[in-house]
Amino acid sequence: MSRNKEIGFVIQARLGSHRLPGKALLYYGGSTVIGYLIDSLIDSGFKKESICVATSLSHVDNILVDYIKGIGVSVYRGDENNVLCRYQKAASISGFKNIVRLTGDNPLIDPKLIRHCIGEHLQADVALTTTRKIENKTVTRYVPKGLSVDIINSKALLSIDASKCDEYEKEHVIPFFFNNLDVKFIKDYIVKSDDMSIDTIEDYVRLFKV
Repeated sequence: MSRNKEIGFVIQARLGSHRLPGKALLYYGGSTVIGYLIDSLIDSGFKKESICVATSLSHVDNILVDYIKGIGVSVYRGDENNVLCRYQKAASISGFKNIVRLTGDNPLIDPKLIRHCIGEHLQADVALTTTRKIENKTVTRYVPKGLSVDIINSKALLSIDASKCDEYEKEHVIPFFFNNLDVKFIKDYIVKSDDMSIDTIEDYVRLFKV
């Protein structure tokens, strides 16, 4: 496998959010929320070719697909509720050996943190490197919400039989890893920040960028 396939970014996004519908395409920082995220990755030195978006097959997301394709980024579509299968499809088609999992409602990434996690993941050679732990549906975060990074080994991801996963595991992707595969936790990276996730209209107003 060529070096440029070692790491790829898969951004999960859809427009059918109950708390803030259409948030991925809301105006943000001269672009959209998801456009700002993609631009931030590119501005940080990551190649556009290494970035793709995983969204649903719902007709609601057709406009998101058109937007993403319009800015020259690949899109993979799958079951709206089975995000795990969407990631498996993206991993299979893209050929990325490892996937950095990001979400379209978290545009304020920390590139240094991402690079740190990538380095740790490649050195550790594990199924998952992450900045959080999910146990009994309770999330323990080692960096502020909105800055989370999950790096998934594609071979490990594709080895999972999604039909045997419960609905929570299908929706949140990484819970299966904690009980079944090797995981490295990033606990020592210090980030001084508040909650940086856009989940509600209040979050959008608080974190709004012109």
